[in-house]
Amino acid sequence: MRVLVTGAAGFLARPLLGRLRDDGHTVVTTDRVGDVDHVGDLADPAFTAGLPDVDAVVHAAAVQYVSADLPRFAQREYFRRNNVVATENLVRRYSGRVGHFLNVGTSMMYDQTGLPVYETTSPMRGTGVYSRSKLEAYRLVEAMDNPTATMVPCIIGGVGREGLFRGFVQSMTQQRLAIIPGTGGHATNMVHVEDAAGLLALIVKEQATGLYNAASPGPLTIDQWVDVIEETLELPRVRRVHVPYPLIKAGAVATRYRVIAAEQLLMLGQAHVLSIDTSLALGWKPEYDNRRAVAAIARYIAGRPEAPAAG
Repeated sequence: MRVLVTGAAGFLARPLLGRLRDDGHTVVTTDRVGDVDHVGDLADPAFTAGLPDVDAVVHAAAVQYVSADLPRFAQREYFRRNNVVATENLVRRYSGRVGHFLNVGTSMMYDQTGLPVYETTSPMRGTGVYSRSKLEAYRLVEAMDNPTATMVPCIIGGVGREGLFRGFVQSMTQQRLAIIPGTGGHATNMVHVEDAAGLLALIVKEQATGLYNAASPGPLTIDQWVDVIEETLELPRVRRVHVPYPLIKAGAVATRYRVIAAEQLLMLGQAHVLSIDTSLALGWKPEYDNRRAVAAIARYIAGRPEAPAAG
């Protein structure tokens, strides 16, 4: 098939391209920047209307709280333009014109009610400007006049992961200090970027429809993340400082969620674990568990090579 990949210069799409080509697909790429076939802004209707005819689309383009150009103010407009308007234009271009449309969502679309496990059937509700934009984009895709699927990943880790993890790992390596929000005892899922890319490629191959959660086996608590980073980087035991959750919440509210977003705040205060039953039933076989995903981030930030996945 001829497959268009949006956000093709991004963290998730980069490992996906090789997998799609290995499966025999002809890949067409687009992004706002980078070495891609079509450089442009999906929020520009003229650019999106000029994209080529293809058999399938993998829509991985999106902005999030760790995006380099995230503004301090006007974040609602920022997310709406880049996540909703861009998707709306893409849907307008390809609805009824492709055999398969695969969207990348986020686990923050699930209603964060403290469930022990979020299933693909769990209720959805945006709690912040980012998750609301992704949920609106998901509903635009779901209403298309062709078969659609959405992969719902949790925190994506692996080589290239930055965001808050850089400060966390550097604090441990340089100051021998781990600042842990709240109790640090809530299980939080992560998925390695290679496994997330593998699930996307599998969904394309099978032309599957519906929702597919992406999470690595064996969710860990933040306290356990510290254990893994200590072990991976062979650090002497670091001092752990727990910041009370009510204090974090008060700071988030006082700064209008510009330092810690509403969705991030909820994830710090309760478990965030995804069921991957439907993905496993499709034939997905993740190679990395949560320990290896955390270890990969630690090695990357510390400038050490990543260990190969177990065969």
